Amino acid sequence: MSFGVTEDPRENINWRRHRQGCPHYRERWFALSNPDEGEPLYQVFCLMNTPPETAEEQERCLSSRTCCWRIAEAARHGGKTSASTADGKRRRNAS
Repeated sequence: MSFGVTEDPRENINWRRHRQGCPHYRERWFALSNPDEGEPLYQVFCLMNTPPETAEEQERCLSSRTCCWRIAEAARHGGKTSASTADGKRRRNAS
């Protein structure tokens, strides 16, 4: 079983968007995975390239229905965001 991202999560039906969650948050479940062998039960993908890294961040993603909570938080703090991408670069609001 392959656990890598080989298809576009925006368009593939295996990547689910939560009704009450962030519009950029996608999740897919692996029903046949074996957690005892270290295989994941599910995989999270963020279309903004800032996936949740903690359970608290994931909860915020699942409760931010209209926009990314990081972008909303940055707007409240003068446009500076605390979100960083996988390569360590800061992600800024599109103005």
